[in-house]
Amino acid sequence: MGTNENLQKVVRNGFKPDSAVNATETSFSNKFGNQLKKIVFVTSLAGAALLFNACTAGYVATEPSYMQYDRPARPNEYAIWIEGDWNWSSRSQQYYQKNGYWDNPRHGQTYMSGYWQSTPKGKTWTKGHWHSDGHQKVNHNHNF
Repeated sequence: MGTNENLQKVVRNGFKPDSAVNATETSFSNKFGNQLKKIVFVTSLAGAALLFNACTAGYVATEPSYMQYDRPARPNEYAIWIEGDWNWSSRSQQYYQKNGYWDNPRHGQTYMSGYWQSTPKGKTWTKGHWHSDGHQKVNHNHNF
């Protein structure tokens, strides 16, 4: 056998799958994968908790002062003015004013303005929203 053939044999023997080595690597890989899955799950759960916590409103002892601002020109004759709301900042633990805006009326709905509500924890803002007038849709299909 020549040196080239010996070298090829050594290389081939060096790359033979060794079941003991593969089992160890697979076991490590499975353990690492399971740990990684747990870490991702816990991180996702914590992120969801932070997200829902950020969406909750805060409580204050007194209502913040309303800041006057210029109302923009009415865009069309049908537009109605929607007063601004108050948004809660979980970072500063304060409410901040959101300016009002013009909006077009929505068929079968009335805009209910936001308001301050007193609770045992303090005052909290309830945001304004569109509310259905309660009219039932009329079925004009007269095929009996």
